[in-house]
Amino acid sequence: MSVSRFPLPATVTVDGAAYAPEAVLETLAPYVTEARMATIERVIAARTFSVLPVLERVHDPGNVNAVFRSAEGLGYGAAALVDLQGDAGALVEQYEDGADDASLASERPIRRRQSQGAHKWLHVETHATAAAFAESARARGYRIAVTALREDAVPIGDLDFSVPTAIVFGAEKDGASGAMLDLADEAVLLPLDGFVQSYNVSVAAALALYHARQDRIARLGAHGDLTPEERQLLTAHYVARGVPLAAPLLRQAAR
Repeated sequence: MSVSRFPLPATVTVDGAAYAPEAVLETLAPYVTEARMATIERVIAARTFSVLPVLERVHDPGNVNAVFRSAEGLGYGAAALVDLQGDAGALVEQYEDGADDASLASERPIRRRQSQGAHKWLHVETHATAAAFAESARARGYRIAVTALREDAVPIGDLDFSVPTAIVFGAEKDGASGAMLDLADEAVLLPLDGFVQSYNVSVAAALALYHARQDRIARLGAHGDLTPEERQLLTAHYVARGVPLAAPLLRQAAR
């Protein structure tokens, strides 16, 4: 039985009201330039939810923002946050249950600007514990791979990313939790040919996500893998997020 990893609801919610994707596109497309619509279509053609970047117990919001930016830029449609700590924990409230309109707005304007244009286009899910995350991920058919320096870890080049994979990046100082490592299907190593024994979490994520993208292209011929129905729905979500007066326009059209 096939399992869907596409996380967005079948309707588009704008200002508390739900609309069919066809209605959203019919109403709002005239307010989107041809060039912008072409960009949206190009982006969605390369989108995938088959690889899920996961951050566990990360403390620094700047690292969260940087990973979001890398993930979105490399074509990933979603990210997961697990048991964030310290300042980064404050972000969780804004991403409860993957709220599509979540914002990184805070009194930290520099950090907000770092992620601007990235979090807006990602579906972000949150989990309180490694166990809760693992249960959710496995229900959607994800293999769980954790970046870790362990004797049984395999080089990331040995993984087949045509297999749906949630790839976990742990805390800045201590890495992934023992609970997450116990739940993982694989521990993976990133290339390290120098004296250093680890990368900054945002650098590690960028390296791993780029490798996964290239591996999928080599094996599948493309990174993006959405169905036509998923592409239409994601287009409607993105168009609604990109039109400033989407809410009143949709309300008026629905009367």
